[in-house]
Amino acid sequence: MYFNHHAAGQILRLIHDKVGILMLFFFVAHIALHWRWIVFTTKNLFGRQRKIKEGEVIEANYMPVD
Repeated sequence: MYFNHHAAGQILRLIHDKVGILMLFFFVAHIALHWRWIVFTTKNLFGRQRKIKEGEVIEANYMPVD
């Protein structure tokens, strides 16, 4: 969008700037609130995978869905 030097352009520029600052605030708050999930998921994704030893049993407990 072209912002000219008229009053309408200045108002649109002001709205654009304020919304941008507000979006940045919400982005930082969103990252801060989900930081533990980000760290946990990154560690699981790039961390060392545990090898299953021979004879080791992995149980899966399934619950029926009604």
